[in-house]
Amino acid sequence: MENLKRAVLMALKNVVDPEVGLDIVTMGLVYDIAINEAGIRVALTLTSRGCPLGETIGSMARESLDGIAGGRAVTLALVWDPPWSPHMITSEGREALRI
Repeated sequence: MENLKRAVLMALKNVVDPEVGLDIVTMGLVYDIAINEAGIRVALTLTSRGCPLGETIGSMARESLDGIAGGRAVTLALVWDPPWSPHMITSEGREALRI
């Protein structure tokens, strides 16, 4: 399952927030990944509740995961706790954004 978890993270690194130009993993938007024989569940958030690209990001994430799910169900759970903040961006992301 660890190999699949790494594959999930790599797939989600292909999902780029078009407004910021960073992937959702680097942005700190992915909170949890749970994998079992039946499915893959990813808990993620958005930068704000009113994010106009929320549906787009969700669709891109689902499409990326469907390609590696191997017949497992893919569930995306949008969560708001804890609220996202710029402090959740990885150090590589901060460097790329120069913050």
